[in-house]
Amino acid sequence: MSSNSARWEADLALARQELPLEELLRKCHHDELLPMATVLKVNTHGLGTGALARACAWELRRKGGHVLINLITRWGDGPGYPQVLRELAERLGVPAEPTLERTELALIEHSLKRRRPEGWSVKDGVALAAGAARALPLVFLFPVAGAWWMGKPDDDRLLAAVLEVARLRQTMRHRVTVGVVGSPSSGKDAGIKAVFGVQTGNIHPVAGSTREVAIFRLHPESALFVVNTPGMGDIVESVTEEARQILHHIDVFLYVVNAQGGVQARELADYRACQAMGRPVLAVVNKIDTLRPKDRQRYLDDARAKLGAPAEDFLSAAFDPLPQLSPDPIGVEAIQDWLSNRLAVLGKDPTELPWVPTELPSDPLPPGATEIEEEPVPESSTTLVPG
Repeated sequence: MSSNSARWEADLALARQELPLEELLRKCHHDELLPMATVLKVNTHGLGTGALARACAWELRRKGGHVLINLITRWGDGPGYPQVLRELAERLGVPAEPTLERTELALIEHSLKRRRPEGWSVKDGVALAAGAARALPLVFLFPVAGAWWMGKPDDDRLLAAVLEVARLRQTMRHRVTVGVVGSPSSGKDAGIKAVFGVQTGNIHPVAGSTREVAIFRLHPESALFVVNTPGMGDIVESVTEEARQILHHIDVFLYVVNAQGGVQARELADYRACQAMGRPVLAVVNKIDTLRPKDRQRYLDDARAKLGAPAEDFLSAAFDPLPQLSPDPIGVEAIQDWLSNRLAVLGKDPTELPWVPTELPSDPLPPGATEIEEEPVPESSTTLVPG
């Protein structure tokens, strides 16, 4: 496959995965939307995440339309975001790109290249102001044309808002949050160590968690978060608002079942609660090494039937196996493959996972991955949570 063909296929794949503006904003955390709200002058008082996302999306579209048309169609929503983005790029002289993300990245590059001209002085500013003053009578001589010109979109403010959208899109692409759920005896800590290579006792939970929910950031430079919780029932309502936001933005779940305890009413309720979050859920039967070999398949069939788990979302493992059976965890590679594939399908960057190479092959492209040659987007000072 040629490089141009690979790029074209990547653009098509990316375009199919791109989220509409409001949906993208809804997937962000409340605090992440505040800089955009400030740029767009949205009153955030009393607005939850969903309402704030709608308000920002509406205001951005309105800012991208003509002011006079917005006044005439007061209750309209303004043009769609793709049209706003395309017309802004045209006005700024930025070459058209085939996808929203590439256009946003092109606008970022354009914004970074804009510099104050050398030799600029206060005198130049005064001369510019005088020239503008001399031009004002034209507005009054030709009121219709003048009003139309004055009603053009505020591109500086609009560009700032689009750059915020670009930042949020990159944040959503690279941030990966994995929920590890199961009863206290199921082996979640051993699972986090086996799958991610990290001892939970060696890293500090993210601020905002409680005794019931621990949220770990694997290292300061990582965009990978692991949420360790004994269940998804009343805990979702009892944690702090900060922890609740992260719980509601988990990308995939690992639901760990203790082979020695089996699927009881609590396990079934928590598994269904994970499914109700609308995210992929992998049921993992841990401690499979403690069952007699002749009983294992029967037990696994029974556990999958009780959970109602699809065959492709059901695995067995031994995160901390008996030493006489194996010196290393059993079944971990299959779990890692499942995580890599599901995250790629969701449009996430799987290289955030510690076992995935930092540079994926570009030909052929893995499912859900895209080939982007632009410089990486500079990180914003707004972070998910204190690290």
